[in-house]
Amino acid sequence: MLRLDINLVFTIINLLIIYFIVAKFLIKPIKNILAKRQEEIDKQYADARTAEDKALELKQQYEDSVKGIADEKAAAVNEARAKAGQEYDRIVADAKAEADKLVDNARKLARQEQEKSVKQAQEQIADLVVEAAARVVASGQGSTADRELYNQFLAKTGEQQ
Repeated sequence: MLRLDINLVFTIINLLIIYFIVAKFLIKPIKNILAKRQEEIDKQYADARTAEDKALELKQQYEDSVKGIADEKAAAVNEARAKAGQEYDRIVADAKAEADKLVDNARKLARQEQEKSVKQAQEQIADLVVEAAARVVASGQGSTADRELYNQFLAKTGEQQ
């Protein structure tokens, strides 16, 4: 059986003293060190989460910016196309107006040339008629001579045309 003697009591007391000393000077500082390390790790995780959230936010801003730039680019291209279309239409309209003006001027010039040619032909015919009439009156001969003068007149007018 178990006997209780003084050695056992001293051993228990020694063990309790060692436990309290170890607990006070060894376990408590180790727990404090572990708690501080845990706090640092938790802080690092929180910082990492904050950095990740900030990175995701910056990524979203970047994507929005890229989308905005793409939209602006598309709008600028569409605006440039519209302006180019308007400029093309204006140039075509100006060219058509200029061509119409040139055609009208050419037609007017052709009409004037035609009228001038007709006037010259009328003047020449009138001169020939006057000349033929003067010959008929001057010759005073008969119908044979008139026929001869008429034939000469036709031959002259045929050569001049």
